[in-house]
Amino acid sequence: MKNQWKPWMWAGALVVFALGVGGIAVLRTGGVFRSVVPAFAGECSPIVLGGSSEDILIDRQRGIAYLSLLDRDNLHPGGDELGTVSLIDLNRAEPAPRAAFGYDPDGFRPHGISLFAPDSQPARMFVISHRPDGSRTIEIAEEGAFGGFFPKETIRDDAFVNPNAIVATGARQFYVGSNAAEQDKWALAKQALLGGGHSTIVYFDGANARVEVADLNHVGGLALSADGSTLYVAETLARKLRVYRRDAATGSLALDRTIDLASAPGNLNVGDDGSVWIAAYPKLLSVASHLRDRARRAPTQVLRFDPKDQQTSEIYADDGTAISAGSSAAPWRDEFLIGALLDRKVLLCKRHP
Repeated sequence: MKNQWKPWMWAGALVVFALGVGGIAVLRTGGVFRSVVPAFAGECSPIVLGGSSEDILIDRQRGIAYLSLLDRDNLHPGGDELGTVSLIDLNRAEPAPRAAFGYDPDGFRPHGISLFAPDSQPARMFVISHRPDGSRTIEIAEEGAFGGFFPKETIRDDAFVNPNAIVATGARQFYVGSNAAEQDKWALAKQALLGGGHSTIVYFDGANARVEVADLNHVGGLALSADGSTLYVAETLARKLRVYRRDAATGSLALDRTIDLASAPGNLNVGDDGSVWIAAYPKLLSVASHLRDRARRAPTQVLRFDPKDQQTSEIYADDGTAISAGSSAAPWRDEFLIGALLDRKVLLCKRHP
């Protein structure tokens, strides 16, 4: 009788072992076993905002930063909280935020943003909006004669399931990173704990949308090289940076390489030298705690990937004291801005020579 129970005992032991291994894997992915030591060879100063700036882009020709501004900590299902896009002139001795839009689109809750600025036409800004009614739209605004942006067009498509990141390639063309999981402020934590989800890159060619990539584990950010030949994708829950070759004529993508980061990447920006700046979450489960309670701080990390030598280096690290859960890092000259998921400020940082 005792021997008859042995297979069941072994099976039970294997189940317990598998659950333990799976739990350890989740904890490792969540950064529980990792410590973050503050490090930065420079100085940072805060710029206070009326909400958090989850995404940042910089017009590097003019030194103007654009911020996706929304009080994300106080968003509620069915609530009427709205946001805007603000700008910061980095040429000023004491930069301060002001309105970038002449007026905001209806139901505007900005998320990811991108800028298309050809030499011969007015600049256009592309903004993902998660509207209070639950719909998801891409808002396109065009720059006016005196520098402000004005809403030009709203684009909807069933392929934009839960858009999180966007990068423009033309006057009406863009890529969108779309995540299948529900996009509330706990979504990233849920995916981390439950093993991720099905995420896609959708290309809108000016008339129609199509899925270009369908095997991603949460798209945290997108960025395009200056010549338009390379698309960089932050695969957040895989802790990887994907590099795609891009066909400019058709918009089709081909995977070139994958870079392991050891941290969960968020939004991406490309610097003047072609390097990719990555805002990263070294302890993803602490981000989950922060999203549930803003007083619980989460570390921030800024990485720089150099496509020339294929090396990744750490530019900035903080334990959450200076800025919590930094979600975007945008470089300009010898400075860069860091935005966050919930903190009502950005950090303006300058590296020592």
